[in-house]
Amino acid sequence: MFGRKTMPAHLRPAWEAFSEQAGRVQAAREVVLSCLPVGRVERAPVPAGLEVLRDEVAAVASQLDRWRVPEVERHWHVCRDAGAEAVAAVPRAAEVAVSSGELEELLGAVADVLEPLGDAWQAAERCWLALRRRDPARVAPRRRNEARHRPPAPGVRDPGGTAS
Repeated sequence: MFGRKTMPAHLRPAWEAFSEQAGRVQAAREVVLSCLPVGRVERAPVPAGLEVLRDEVAAVASQLDRWRVPEVERHWHVCRDAGAEAVAAVPRAAEVAVSSGELEELLGAVADVLEPLGDAWQAAERCWLALRRRDPARVAPRRRNEARHRPPAPGVRDPGGTAS
C-alpha cells in the first residue's frame, strides 16, 4: 500500500502560508460572485463585493513573501502580478456595475478582475501539490494476498491434490 504524499518539511511553513492566502483570495472571489445579479434575488451591490476583494488582495499582497521559495518562484511572481492586475481592474468593474444595465458587460468587467487571480493561484497550487512526496518511513510494507498463500483447511483438497 502506498503512503499519503506530504509536503517536504522544509517547505511546510511556506505551503501553509500559501494555503491560507489562497483561501483568502478564493473567499474574496466568492464574495464578488455572490453579488452578481441572478434571478430575482436581491444581492449585495457589486461595487461592495469588489471593495472586499480589493482589500483582501491588498492584505494578501503584503504577506506574499511568506511563501516565496525557489521551488515556486515563478508562480509567486505570477500571483503577485495577478493581484496587481485584479486590483487595477476593480475601478472599471465598479463603474460598469453602477452605470451599465447590461449583464454581459458587467460579467466581462468582473471577469477581468477575477480570472487573473483564479488562473494564477490555481496554477500555483498545482505546482505546490507536485512538490509533495511519499514519506518512505510512513509507507506500509506490501502484504501478499494472504488467501492465496494460506494452507488449505483440514479435509479440503489443496491444489496439489493431497488432503490435509
